[in-house]
Amino acid sequence: MTAGAAAVHRAPAGDATQAARRRETALWAVVLLALLAAFGATAAGMHPLPVLTLFVAPLVLVAGQRFLLAWSTLLGTILLVILFIPIRRYTVGGGLPIELEPYRVLIALVLLCWILALAADRDVRWRPTGLEAPIAVFAGGILISLALNVGRVNEVSDVVIKQVSFFVSFFLTTYFVASVIKTQAQLDRILRLIVLGGAVLAGAALFEWRTGENLFNGLGRFVPFLQYQDIGEAMLRGNGARALASAQHPIALGAVLVMLLPLTVYLYRRDNRVHWLVCSALLTLGALASGSRTAALMLITLGLAFLWLKRAEALRLAPLVLPLILVIQVVMPGTLGTFRGILQPSHIINEQSAQMGTGSGRIADLGPSLAEFSQAPFVGQGFGTRVVSRDGEPGGAQILDDQWLGLLLEVGAIGTLGLLWLFVRAVRRLARRARSDTSPESWLAATLAASLMAYAVGMFTFDSFAFIQVTFFCFVMLGFTAVVLRRAED
Repeated sequence: MTAGAAAVHRAPAGDATQAARRRETALWAVVLLALLAAFGATAAGMHPLPVLTLFVAPLVLVAGQRFLLAWSTLLGTILLVILFIPIRRYTVGGGLPIELEPYRVLIALVLLCWILALAADRDVRWRPTGLEAPIAVFAGGILISLALNVGRVNEVSDVVIKQVSFFVSFFLTTYFVASVIKTQAQLDRILRLIVLGGAVLAGAALFEWRTGENLFNGLGRFVPFLQYQDIGEAMLRGNGARALASAQHPIALGAVLVMLLPLTVYLYRRDNRVHWLVCSALLTLGALASGSRTAALMLITLGLAFLWLKRAEALRLAPLVLPLILVIQVVMPGTLGTFRGILQPSHIINEQSAQMGTGSGRIADLGPSLAEFSQAPFVGQGFGTRVVSRDGEPGGAQILDDQWLGLLLEVGAIGTLGLLWLFVRAVRRLARRARSDTSPESWLAATLAASLMAYAVGMFTFDSFAFIQVTFFCFVMLGFTAVVLRRAED
């Protein structure tokens, strides 16, 4: 090789070295600039963390863009934000006329980027869920109810727009989950993430039940741009405070923890690790710490669902309930007695038959609500138009702790049957997969079916759509359902 040829071959290596040195110099310049900005912020009386974040966050994104900007990572981030940053208690500072809650900002950005990627990136595909028909009927019921009740819609147009936008984001999230999770390994990572996150949430709920202190009310100390909004004192039931943790209400907390509980059964069957049983116990204790009858009803639904879907295997696992009862009695003394009292049929009938103004008991609501339903039985009064109260003013619609009843009034029989069909179709298809064999994948189908059944039954005892966290997880579970069923067909 001649000297000239050797120089040609050496040139690229030298250029690469010089480029690496330039990048290193630029990196150190950014670090120095970040430190100077942080010291300047401190000297000016500002908190240095937001300033450092502006410099560090882009560097972290560039360094780990393949992992951090992967769709599955973004999905996991959304789920953690929904789990741990309380909805309606924190907003992002900015002085804008609309409430910028963290979950709204994140979901909007991720879904927008995904929709744009669908148009620009051949590797990003919109995947069907297999649930399109019931989704179309439910969505059609919503649109028809709005079209035929224009007068009522105009009176509360801001509330209607908000409710419709929520459901658009819920359905988009279902399709996002169904589209971006392509392998069983990706699905398992997401499931492990939310189960471990749910176990942490349940531990915080148990701490709150024992001490009355909500650990999620102080997030602003660690994330300065979060602005806290006080929601009042904790509710009491039995021997302790009704845990709220990161939820909007103790009922919603108990419901979301119960929905995550079946996933521990799948993970235990798949990994055969004891820590998933520990997570199961924590989720159960956290659900009971909410002091919610709805959570207890959903727990019973889970048991019945497993007996239906995996009878022999469920009976073999049944002895594990005995040590769980012992743990509940030791860790949460008096809880079982409290639930035994509040679940007495006579107690429920007396309490729920009472007339209490705008918030009557569930049984007392049936007669007036069915009479109201008879006025527009097929299309309802308009989705989102039954506003209980505006700005604390009296004279709003009757509070209904029954989402199915509320749906009948708002979207009529068409929309309500569409949503019921959605749950029935998802559960039936999952049930067929669950009964096909005893593999871990069949247990995943069984656990998802049990979670969806528990949510659907729980809807009879609380207005679930008013609570974003638990409803969001319901639609995420529908996305998981699409992934499981698609893999079963491959």
